Amino acid sequence: MEFGVLGTLEVSDGEHHLSVRSIKQRSLLAMLLCHHGTVARSDVLIDALWGPEAGDAGSKRLRLQLHRLRRTLGAGAEIIHRSTGYLLRAPYDAVDAWKFDRLVQQGRRSLAAGHTPKGGDLLREALRLWRGPALSGLSDIPFLHRQATRLEEERLAALADRIDADLRLRRHADLVGELTVLVREHPLRERFRSQLMVALYRGGRQAEALEVYRDGRRILARDLGLEPSPELRRLEVAILTSDSSLADTRPAVHRAVHSRGGGRRDGPRGPRGPSCPHCR
Repeated sequence: MEFGVLGTLEVSDGEHHLSVRSIKQRSLLAMLLCHHGTVARSDVLIDALWGPEAGDAGSKRLRLQLHRLRRTLGAGAEIIHRSTGYLLRAPYDAVDAWKFDRLVQQGRRSLAAGHTPKGGDLLREALRLWRGPALSGLSDIPFLHRQATRLEEERLAALADRIDADLRLRRHADLVGELTVLVREHPLRERFRSQLMVALYRGGRQAEALEVYRDGRRILARDLGLEPSPELRRLEVAILTSDSSLADTRPAVHRAVHSRGGGRRDGPRGPRGPSCPHCR
C-alpha cells in the first residue's frame, strides 16, 4: 500500500488507486500519516474531527471511523491501537512525505560531506515527489492546516538547498528564471533573493543583481518597516566591490558572513530542517 499527502490525499495498492470517499476517513487517514509512524492521541483525533463538543460520544465515533477506514484499506495497511491512541504502521517508502524527509536528510548529509552532485540529485528526487500543495482539500481542519504549512516550509527549505547545490556546480545561468519566479512568489524570503543576486552576478549581470537587492529593501521597508538582514547587506557590498569570493562554488552568503554571523531568519522551519546554510 502506498500513501500520498504531498498534494491531494492518495491511496494506492501499487497498481490501482483506492477511493476513500468519506471526508472523515480521509481526514483521519491524513492525520495518522502526518504523525510519521508515531501514536496519534485519541483526544487529538476526536477534537480535530468533531470538536470539543463531541463529549463522551467522541470515542465511539472515532472507533467507528477507524473500523470503516481499516475495511477500506484492507490488509495493505495496519492501524494499531495503543493506550493513548492509534498509529499507522507502513514501510518508510510507502508514504511520500516520509520518503521526502529521508531523501532530504540524505541530500543534506551529502552536501555537508562535499558530495555536491549526489546531494543535489537526492534533493531533486525528493522534490519530484510533490504533486501540488500538501493535503489539498483537507486543510480546513486546523491540525491538517498546520501540517500542510510545515510540509510547505520543508519543501521550500529543500528547494533552497537544491539551488545552493546548483550554484556550487556553476549552473547559475539555468537558475535565473526559476529564482526570479521564487523571489516574486516569496518576496520576504531573503535566501531566494540572495541566490538570485549571486546567479545574476555570476552571469555578468551585476546591475540587475543590485536591483534585486534594492527591490527587496523597498519591500521590507514598506511591508515590515525593516532593513535587509546583515547577510544580505554584506552580499550587496560584495557585489558592488566585485569581491573575488563570489566566484567560489560554495554558497556565497555563507562565505560573505561566516566570520561575522548573526542575522534574521526567513521564517518558521519544519521540525527536521537544518539551520539555513547562509547562516552557518
